[in-house]
Amino acid sequence: MAFTTASKLTGSAFLLVVAWQSLAGSIGLPTRDQNPMLQAFYLPSINTQAEDGLLLSHSLFITNTFQDESRGGEQLVIDVENYRYELSLAYQWDDWRLSSTLPFIANDGGSLDSLIEEWHDVFGLPQGGRVTNPDDLIKLSYLRDGETVYNQTKSDSDTGDLSLSVQYRINSIRDYPTELGFGIELPTGSIDSNSGNEKIDTAFWLTTVGQLSEHSRFYGLLGISLPGKGGQLKKHIKDQIWLTQIGTEYDFNNNISAILQFDIHTATLKNSQLKAFGNSLQMQLALQFKNWLANHSVDLFFSEDILVKSAPDITFGLRVNRVAY
Repeated sequence: MAFTTASKLTGSAFLLVVAWQSLAGSIGLPTRDQNPMLQAFYLPSINTQAEDGLLLSHSLFITNTFQDESRGGEQLVIDVENYRYELSLAYQWDDWRLSSTLPFIANDGGSLDSLIEEWHDVFGLPQGGRVTNPDDLIKLSYLRDGETVYNQTKSDSDTGDLSLSVQYRINSIRDYPTELGFGIELPTGSIDSNSGNEKIDTAFWLTTVGQLSEHSRFYGLLGISLPGKGGQLKKHIKDQIWLTQIGTEYDFNNNISAILQFDIHTATLKNSQLKAFGNSLQMQLALQFKNWLANHSVDLFFSEDILVKSAPDITFGLRVNRVAY
């Protein structure tokens, strides 16, 4: 299902995107690699909650990518504007936290291509072939040793795979809580719309949070994802994908905080020489505005690929969290 013109204009309006988050407080940014070819696989992210209760979250990510790689027997083209909406519900009590997330995934030609080209010109950033490629078209193509592994040239949208997770605090140090997490992603998406791999994915991870000073905190996640062998990439996806998130938050005052976060994961495809499927490093930058509304705060953030072409060019995110207990 293609996006309407109104939807595209809405996407453009989110170029300066605002994310709302509960005042009761999760730490860090629950972001992930938004490569559209990898969104059918489970990549868990930082997922914490400072106080007991029920937390309802709405999240929107808008990603614009142009990538053209050819190496050895592999050829890859990613020319797409990707939209990912997530509805999440989490419940924290004592040392336990249960959460669920249901995504809605759409790929479209988009409307941000020309704006991003101008952004790259202003800051002297490389265009990577953007200016010689027609704007606002969609093409996702991966060829390997003469075989078409992944192909999409039309817009689509569909419900993605439902993830369920449980986390347990394994220490009793109040200022340095460490949690062990386990998650499972169920095959509610579809291969036909590239919204799921129609297999069960699982993941394990550890998270920790610590106080650096009166006004600053650090946090981290170390995990492993065990993807199911499904989707268009089924026989090429790795058995294990290791991932790490490291970040820090600094409070300017009681109402405004800054977040710097790095997202890292190991290669996703077996024996691939392409950067898009190799080790990945992204940077997230955010400003968090607290106490704007009762029981809410506001995050403004975006992602950039630090290892160039190891993740999408740029991602903007919208998150609305509300305490519902």
